[in-house]
Amino acid sequence: MYTVYHILQYNRLMPPRTLRTMSLANNQSVEWIMVSANDRKTLQAIQQSYGYHDLDLADTAPPLQSTKLAIRDKYLFMILNYPVFDRKTRIISSAEIDFFIEKNRLTIVDTAGLSQLQVLYNQFESGELPAIYDVPHLLHVILESLVEAIYPMLRHISVDVEDIEKKLFKNFERSLIKELLRVKTNIVSVRKAIQGHKSVIRKLVGAARSRYVSVDRLQEYFDKLVDETKDVWDRLELQKNTIDALHETNASLLDYQTNEIMKTLTIISVIVFPLTLVAAIFGMNATGMPLVSHPYGFWVIIGIMALGAIGMLWLFKKKNWL
Repeated sequence: MYTVYHILQYNRLMPPRTLRTMSLANNQSVEWIMVSANDRKTLQAIQQSYGYHDLDLADTAPPLQSTKLAIRDKYLFMILNYPVFDRKTRIISSAEIDFFIEKNRLTIVDTAGLSQLQVLYNQFESGELPAIYDVPHLLHVILESLVEAIYPMLRHISVDVEDIEKKLFKNFERSLIKELLRVKTNIVSVRKAIQGHKSVIRKLVGAARSRYVSVDRLQEYFDKLVDETKDVWDRLELQKNTIDALHETNASLLDYQTNEIMKTLTIISVIVFPLTLVAAIFGMNATGMPLVSHPYGFWVIIGIMALGAIGMLWLFKKKNWL
């Protein structure tokens, strides 16, 4: 994924190593290390290079972890989950991003390869990114970009919801339930990914201020980031309520359609059963059976059966069963 990959080695007794899954960029006094894998070899290299805690590296390894903030002596460890949209399947899943936050260095483990994160890193590496004053500033720029990347997904979900609503009331189909479940699952996935962001970011600001990273100058920006996260959550809440209402409406329409089919079949059964009984009785050929020897007996029996069917249909119509 990356063009140039390096690992810093602070222990001079160890020979320099190169690992394809790690990349380092410098911008003034800030270092940004991007890691694109969380396999055992990569995590061991990170530990040897930067001395991160075993528990944090264990959380970085699979499986997917929940959002959290861990305070260590020399750094802060943060896990945030972000939604990722698959254009082929049109399904949203969660991607874990791990942050090792030091005074002058930011290490990010991104195994999902988020495009917006890679764009920022390339701009940082080439110097195209506006002046970055310190790690909190860089972290804010990254988090704000990741939050902004959620809005296109929300717009996509809104379009899907509107499309489902139009189809539901104009051209109702049973296959619509699949679309409903897909959109409903996408909303749940985004909610699940960002549900802990607000509390973790607030803890991050408090932990950074009380320790070694100054964020007072960026307090307003981080507060704005919390507000943006809350705005995303509120939009998702509205979309969730809308899709739940459409799901209930779809279920009601399916139930109504099923009931109508069952009522029609029941009426047909009620009409056909007496006619079948009459036909069976006259089919016994017993001695003394009326109308059997009559020259127009067949048509008389057919007429009786037709009048019976018409009478039952009239009765059902009168009682508003049809």
